[in-house]
Order: sequence, then structure tokens, then C-alpha cells
Amino acid sequence: MPTRRQLLLSSAAMGVAGIGALTGCSEEAPPDVDDADTLRMRVWDDAAASAYETSMAAFSKESGIDVHVEVMGWDDYWKQLPLDVAGESLPDVLWMNTANLAEAHASGQLIEVGEVVADAAAQWEESATDLYRIDDALWGVPQVWDRSILVAHQELVEAAGGDAAELRFEPGAETDSLRDLAREITVDGEGLHPGDKGFDPAARAAFGFSAHPDRSAVLGPFIAGHGGAWQDEKGAFTFASQEGIEAVQYLADLTAGHLAPDGAEAVTDETLCQSLFVEGKLGLLQTGTYDLHVLAEGIKEAFPWSVHPPVAGAEGPRPLVHAVAAVGITPDDDEEREEAIGELLSWLGSVEGQRPLAENRLGIPAHRDLHSVWQEEWKADGVDVSVLAEAPGDVALPETGNRSAEGTGAALPIIAEVFTGTATAADALPKAQDAAEDATG
Repeated sequence: MPTRRQLLLSSAAMGVAGIGALTGCSEEAPPDVDDADTLRMRVWDDAAASAYETSMAAFSKESGIDVHVEVMGWDDYWKQLPLDVAGESLPDVLWMNTANLAEAHASGQLIEVGEVVADAAAQWEESATDLYRIDDALWGVPQVWDRSILVAHQELVEAAGGDAAELRFEPGAETDSLRDLAREITVDGEGLHPGDKGFDPAARAAFGFSAHPDRSAVLGPFIAGHGGAWQDEKGAFTFASQEGIEAVQYLADLTAGHLAPDGAEAVTDETLCQSLFVEGKLGLLQTGTYDLHVLAEGIKEAFPWSVHPPVAGAEGPRPLVHAVAAVGITPDDDEEREEAIGELLSWLGSVEGQRPLAENRLGIPAHRDLHSVWQEEWKADGVDVSVLAEAPGDVALPETGNRSAEGTGAALPIIAEVFTGTATAADALPKAQDAAEDATG
């Protein structure tokens, strides 16, 4: 299965917790919750559970319903989910991601939340909400979402005479604005650039662009920006299209041309590009809003940096959007409990229900009225995210469908061979696509 970074399904700023629990932040074992006055909610993140404390206290005061929030670490969370589905022992409400939604929905245990929240869904970010629609019905209340972004080391970019907000990539063209800027940023210890006589790639003091096989930050946006897609509307993997092959080969050629960190090293160390950027040695890092916490904490005031949409292709910029949603579980023949679950789901979709998440910057808030709160919180930390004020209209999509995470997990090591230089995209992507389809079967 892909790592959490490769297949981003929650905010990387959130710390992964071991199994614990919070009832008003209690660390005791989960109580028996047989009555509708106490509900169980499960999340995979300790920081989110802490943020929910304020929200759940207000909900309890308003509704008279207590909520016990369970925290289960990322790996254990997904191992336990199918066991609880099979045993019909799921909590009343739990966090969900798109890669596992189809299987949870197929169990027949999810509550169709569109009927519960009614017109409130119109207040949520559409691109995040639509990820939880199946057969024109809504099956989750989006809580937070993330999107791909480009961050720029302003001093390196300005010294190279570039503009990070205007970058484009054009496979097949002799050069383009991304390659031109990456070449000017990249310099060895003697001040030479790629293409200069005597340039030493092993002695690079500054690197250009973060071309590496990161599914969410790079592969998804570049393939979509070039007119391809990771999957089709029916969930079949389609990244081995001509557009997909050209986009991936373009990225690998950046590493081979020394305009990006070494491809083999980036495959071995998934955080290499992020580390180089924090150290002030990388001019352009394509990542996601999920990395803003790490960047802000690591850079502090070492150098100025800025946030931009991802590099645009022929189809424009195509940020990959992920969203975490709260889903409700239908109780057996218990109308009172189902009504209580509906009240909780409605609360989780409200401004006050999500405000603590926004104030703690745990992903972009799903409720549009909280976006300004999220921006102001980042501004207070010295990070200007105003360029992200408008949600993207056209996006790259995350994995969806049965065992889609396993499919991507099978594909990525094969795609990585293009970046290590041991295969071409024309050879590797069809093999990766076959492996992805086999893994979902």
C-alpha cells in the first residue's frame, strides 16, 4: 500500500497517535455506549481529536448527546476497518477517505448524509464534497481538505529572474518556463549551471525543481495538467495514456538533466526534496497544503518563501484534491440512535462544528465560511496563503473505488523505475497500470 505521504489522505501536520480515546479528552477505555445519549466517533489523528474536544463539548451542551472520540493510529485504523465492517461493530461516526469509501459503502452500513444535512451541504467546498458522492447520493460530511501547491524560495527564484506564479511545463517542446527557471536556479560549487562546460551535478549547491514520483504532489497534477487522468469515471486506472507517459517521462528527464535532485535518491528518500527546500537549497518544491506546518516550522525566518498553484500544463494547473469526511453508520433497528447520529453529522458540517479544526489549521476547512479563519491563522504564523482563497475549479482526483489504494501502491514502485533511470515511461507505465488493475481485482 502507498505510504501516507505518497497517497495523501489526511493532513501531514496531524500527529499519528496510538490507540487512545477522548471523552472530553478522557484517556480511559471506551465506555459501553448502548443508549442514544452517548455516541462513538473514531479518527486517525491525535491532533484532530484534541481539536474536536471543544467542538464536541459545545455539541453535547446543545444536544444533550455525549460523544466519545476514539483515536487509532493510521495503520491500525485501516487494518481495523474491514474487521469492524465484517463484524458490524463500527463506531457511530468515523473518519473516511476516498480510497476506502467504496468498500465501506458496499457494506450497506453507511448513512446517506444528504438526507440528513439537507441544504447545509451547499455551504461546503464543492470539490471536497463531490469526492463523497456515489450514485448521486452523498455519503460523507467533509471535514478538511488538502490540495497540491508550489512553494518557492523567493531569493533563489528572484536571483534567477523567474516568476513562480507563471510556470508552465510543455513535454515535447525544446524548453519551457519551468525548465528555464530550474536551470538558472541550479548551480554547482563553481557557479556553473546544467549545460555549462565543467558543470558538476555531484557538487550542486542549489537545485531547481522537485521532480520526484510523489503521487499527490507531482504525478497527479502533472498527468492531469497534461490532459491525462489517474483513473477514468468507472475507477479503471488510465495513467498509462499517451498524456500520462509524456508527463512522467518529462519529470524523469528533469532529474536526468540535473534540473531536479537525483531521481534515485528521491525514490529512496521520500522527504529529500522537502528537506532540501527547508535547508534553502531547492528553489521550487511542488507539495501540498499538508506540508505547510512542516515547512513553516523548519524554515522559520531563514529565508522568504511563497505559496502558488502547481505548475500548469496544457490544461492549466491541476492541483490534486483530497478530503477527509465524517461518515455515519446505520444502527440496527434503533431510530433514536440514528437520529442522534444524524444530529452529530449535521453538527460536524456546521461552522461551529468545524471551527476548532480551522483554528488549528488541520487541513483547509470544508465549510467555506471558515476559509478566512484558516487564512488568518496562517497569516499570524507569517505564511501568506491568500492565493488559495478561491477553490480550484479543475482538479486532479485522488484514488476512488474498491482497493484503489492497493492499486496505486502496486503501481508506484514500477513508476519509480523511470526516475531511477532503469526504465522509460513508455515501458514502465503500461506495466504499472496492469499491476494496479491486478491489485484491485
